[in-house]
Amino acid sequence: MAVQQRRPAAAQPPTEQLPAPAAVTFGRALGRRVMGIGRLVVPFLVLALVWWGIKVAFDLPDNVLVSPTVVATTIWQLVERGILTDFIGLSLRRLGIATVISLLIAVPIGIALGLNRHMATAFEPFFRFFQAVSGIAWLPLAIVWNGFTDRTIVVIIIYTLAVPVIFNTMVGIKTVPQRYADMCRSLGAGTFRVVRDVFLPGSLPSMLVGFRLGIGYGWRALIAGEMLVAQGGMGDLIFQARTGNQTNRIMAGMIVIGTLYLVLDRLILQPFEDATVAHWGVLRA
Repeated sequence: MAVQQRRPAAAQPPTEQLPAPAAVTFGRALGRRVMGIGRLVVPFLVLALVWWGIKVAFDLPDNVLVSPTVVATTIWQLVERGILTDFIGLSLRRLGIATVISLLIAVPIGIALGLNRHMATAFEPFFRFFQAVSGIAWLPLAIVWNGFTDRTIVVIIIYTLAVPVIFNTMVGIKTVPQRYADMCRSLGAGTFRVVRDVFLPGSLPSMLVGFRLGIGYGWRALIAGEMLVAQGGMGDLIFQARTGNQTNRIMAGMIVIGTLYLVLDRLILQPFEDATVAHWGVLRA
């Protein structure tokens, strides 16, 4: 009786992994987005509950602490009357003007100092000193020089914003590996080409860190300047409210100030910084 030999099974070709349907991809992206928003919002909801609990538990009068609902109503009323939008627009305009001027001044100075490593080492404690002297400390002197004008506020923001940008640009240029520049020069690149293609991209992540810090410091200097100079803006809104013991308007202004900076930082500055670091970041050996 003949025995049939079993043939070995043919190797199966590897199965191709099909891409996820568009609906699944969209659902995952939406889920990640919702989770991100939830992580951002939950701490503020907890704070609002604690705030409301303190108000109810201790039965505090409104001139000491108002409830979250009263503050929300106050914000809505200020928006309806157009007061809040005017004050926000004035503050953002001052910040925008000062930011442009600061970058035009700070970036070239930082690059020039960073290209000379001896100058960068010499000026590092100099700029650390001025970083420690906040813009608010310069306000009385700026008022003496410029009076109670918009120029005083803009000058203080420029100082507060420019110092960290200069310092971080200088440090970023200084820490770019010198061999990258030497390789470009060996291929015939001139000084301008080396700065444009090596030092500037290499220092951009550090520069943006300084810019992000400067915006935060400048925002605080803006509010303080508006409180003292009293020329409109969110700081002036809060300071005016103290004369009538309007605790609700003071707290509403504080919330709007914090929210504006959070939106500016999370929706504009942080994504731009992350994308820049991912694209231009230099690995230092």
